[in-house]
Formats: sequence, C-alpha cells, structure tokens
Amino acid sequence: MSRVLVGLDYGRARIGVAVSTVLGTVHPRPRLDRTELQEDLGALRDLIEDTQADAVVLGLPHHMDGSESDMEREVRAFAAQLHAACGVPIYGTDERLTSEAAESILSKSHRDWRDRKARRDSAAACLLLQDFVDAAGLGTEAERIA
Repeated sequence: MSRVLVGLDYGRARIGVAVSTVLGTVHPRPRLDRTELQEDLGALRDLIEDTQADAVVLGLPHHMDGSESDMEREVRAFAAQLHAACGVPIYGTDERLTSEAAESILSKSHRDWRDRKARRDSAAACLLLQDFVDAAGLGTEAERIA
C-alpha cells in the first residue's frame, strides 16, 4: 500500500522539507527556517495534517563509519518531540552526503549560489525521502525512531 510521507532534512537553522505522493513521487516543499521549537513543531504538524501524511522520514546524520554522531542524537530527540506533537510514526534513514549530492544536482541547473543555497535543504530532503521510498521504506528494513 502506498503512503504519503513527509521527508525532513534536519538542521539547527533550517529544515529541508519534501513530500511523497501515493504514487511514490517526491516533491520539494519550501524549507522551514527555524525559529523556536514550539513554532517549528506547529508548522510541521500543520504540514503533516495538510498533506494527510501517514509518517515522517527524518534523515539521520551518521558518522561516515556508520557510528552515531552528536547531531544524530539531537535529531533523534527532535523526532521524539515531533512525534509527541503530531502523533504519526517517525522513521529514520541514512542521510550521509545528501546535502553534497543536492548541491551537485542543483549546480547543473542553478548557477547562482544564492539560489542553490535556498533550495539545497529541501533538495536534500527529496533525496533522502526518494531513497526511502525506493527501498520500500515502511517494510522491515525501516528504523522507527519515534
């Protein structure tokens, strides 16, 4: 069964956002510029409700050797807070090098670095969500983190 998913590329200043359709296509949404936690959670809760998403996929920034990073622990804590705010399951997926891949892709069509910077976070969210969808994410391989 296909599901609508919200993909998030977590950052302390910005959160990249993407949404998948029931057909499995993934589309970028405007990034969320961070303010304060409760406002951020409210904005994401509204997005989840508006899109009728069944779950959220959150990128986990592992170290290159696969071990857990300090930032990954922060992301997992954010996942628990997001789950408490919206009630949908939160899944984690490896996001190593998605920002670099997004920059590479965007550099081919967007020459202005300011334009690329504005789009990079949501492009990274698209990449991690598409990888999750392509791997049939909600099967047994998916790591539910909240």
